[in-house]
Amino acid sequence: MTIFSEQDRIFMKKAISLAEKGRGRTRPNPMVGAVIVRDGKIISTGYHRKAGADHAEVDAIKNCPVPVKGANIYVTLEPCSIQGRTPPCTDALISNGLKRVIIGATDPNPRVNGSGIKKLKSSGIEVASGLFSEEIARQNEIFFKHIGSGLPFVCAKIASSLDGKLAARTSDSKWITSSGSREIVQTLRMEYGCILTGINTVIVDDPTLFPKTDPGGTVEDNLNNFLNGGHPDFYRVVLDTDLRIPLDSSLLKTAHSISTIIFAANACRNKAGSTEKIQKLKSSKAALEFMDGNRLDLEKVLKILYGKYGIISVMLEAGPAILTSFLIKGLIDKFVIFIAPKIIGGDSPYNMFGKLENDFIGDSSRLEFYSFERTGSDIMITAYPDMKNNKQTGK
Repeated sequence: MTIFSEQDRIFMKKAISLAEKGRGRTRPNPMVGAVIVRDGKIISTGYHRKAGADHAEVDAIKNCPVPVKGANIYVTLEPCSIQGRTPPCTDALISNGLKRVIIGATDPNPRVNGSGIKKLKSSGIEVASGLFSEEIARQNEIFFKHIGSGLPFVCAKIASSLDGKLAARTSDSKWITSSGSREIVQTLRMEYGCILTGINTVIVDDPTLFPKTDPGGTVEDNLNNFLNGGHPDFYRVVLDTDLRIPLDSSLLKTAHSISTIIFAANACRNKAGSTEKIQKLKSSKAALEFMDGNRLDLEKVLKILYGKYGIISVMLEAGPAILTSFLIKGLIDKFVIFIAPKIIGGDSPYNMFGKLENDFIGDSSRLEFYSFERTGSDIMITAYPDMKNNKQTGK
């Protein structure tokens, strides 16, 4: 077991903070930071800015004003040893004469996993690994999930009243949460490859479902800002079993600019007028995915998003029916819940998980709270499924 010094911890924490600079811009790659140290002092830093750009180690080497030979480097994730869009990072570390490499977490990618460490050691470089590995894995939870499972990471974003309502019984939901919470949601959206919703949300709210730099601005201005922001490919996904999406919806009006995927059941093709509507939907540039039968298989939906479209992360912004379906199937990896200090009351059909019916407390879906944060007048709760104690899970 490697014993790390206090200096090691300080420099790795710096590397972790550098990695954060790439949040929302590196997919499908992980966020990685690097710090080069000589004689106990930082001489250079770097991070992975976006997919296709230099990896953190190479970025730090290039940023250094002096040769790095004989220095130590702290890197949050195991250096890659394979050729991808960029050359192997291990080669750069070896050729530049780094003396010691301190690694936060081992790369879960089967093509790399441990091979980078092995290559560095075989070249005579001292290697230590496992410093803040759990924190780094959490930082890169999207990458670790999709690499390990072949499925996207799914985060359920929920805005609720104190009594668990997503809307009043009239379907009015603007706005349950504060402007501060809604601004954070726009930032969160940047981190995910798609926003997934259901047809009922589309019909009732007519959302645009893309990250907005100015939540109070026009759709056109926000769309231009987003498209010019240098973010990776982004999708909107609608689960629409019976193909009920209105042709004049905001999603279809903007489908020529932002990729939009509609999942429907094959059975809907037999309905009157479906052929004409399908043609109009295709003309809008929306992609159509038809699934066998008269229902949508959520796990197959995720497999298609991952395998066909390369979507590695999903932000779920939907109503009670879809939230409940994803929960029961065990397909939610993370919950971000904004709770407003409001009580709506009444017999509303918009209870957070209103379609989930448990007769006994022991059958409840259990979560582990990770963090609590004040967002304006609201509370933002981040939680994860309690995999040890959950009975109700499809995993």
